[in-house]
Amino acid sequence: MENKLSATTEGEELKSAAQVVADVLAENTKKNRFLQNVGFNNAQPRFSEQSTETELEAEKRANAELRAQVADLSNKVQESEQARIKDREEMKRSQSEMEAKLNLLLSQIRPS
Repeated sequence: MENKLSATTEGEELKSAAQVVADVLAENTKKNRFLQNVGFNNAQPRFSEQSTETELEAEKRANAELRAQVADLSNKVQESEQARIKDREEMKRSQSEMEAKLNLLLSQIRPS
């Protein structure tokens, strides 16, 4: 760690002690929570292949759940659209019946 702290290349600025500690911890530990817990957020946690595969599987499950929800919502939209069309047809039929009754009533009221 001390070597990294004192070693610099041309054009590179001196690293702070916290940055050197973060680099060393990132290289030597699997879960680097220490620096995050003390407020140094530049530390990048290393991921193993297994944790990446686990995350991928979790994403796949989440995507499958979302697809199921989308399919369910699509079915509900389709059902509501069909119900709306049925209601509109029923309303048109009811309106035409009312118009027929009104015309009949008006024809009886008018003097011939």
